[in-house]
Amino acid sequence: MFVCKYCKKTFKEKVEYCDCGNNIFEEVADPPQVTSTVTPPKEELPFTPHPILPARLLSVGIFVLCCTFSLCFLLFFGEEPKKREEAPITNQKTVVKDIPNIDSFWDDTPAYGVQPDYNADINVYKNGLRNALLAQFDTNTIEGSGSCDIQFTLDKHGNLKKKKLYQNTANKPLINEAKKMLSSLKRYNPPPKSYDGNPLTLEVHTNTDGTYTLIYKE
Repeated sequence: MFVCKYCKKTFKEKVEYCDCGNNIFEEVADPPQVTSTVTPPKEELPFTPHPILPARLLSVGIFVLCCTFSLCFLLFFGEEPKKREEAPITNQKTVVKDIPNIDSFWDDTPAYGVQPDYNADINVYKNGLRNALLAQFDTNTIEGSGSCDIQFTLDKHGNLKKKKLYQNTANKPLINEAKKMLSSLKRYNPPPKSYDGNPLTLEVHTNTDGTYTLIYKE
């Protein structure tokens, strides 16, 4: 076998030129031929049944006999399975009695004889108005005791109208502070519908210890 020196292409016989154009070859020994040996298939032996031993036959027979005896005992001597008890079906209907009308026995009388207060809204309004006046009253400039009355009316928008001051004592600082309080509050919340438009009169009273009160006069 010849091998090209450049492209290593092999030739069984020496040629003048290789496909790559080279004409120099090296002679090498032929590779050994591999012979494949095929293993012949194994021959299948004929099936030969094993003989059943007498001891095995006896064991099988005893097992079958025990199973048959147990089955017969359960069928003929065992307890019967309990049947499910079903509730009896009745066609009886429940009769609902007529319910009386609640208005026939309901008592609308208020408890403890409480009467409705129709002036609750105007009283709450008057208390808020009095607190708004007190917010404008300053006792730091007042000395001694005394009292005076202030009076005014309200329109539907809450404006204070027809303001008047009635002097009860000759305490000038008290009179001046009462005038200032009455003139400072020009408008309050709109009065409730229960307000009849009559003048509201409040008494301003101060004590020597610096305490004061502002109360409504009927």
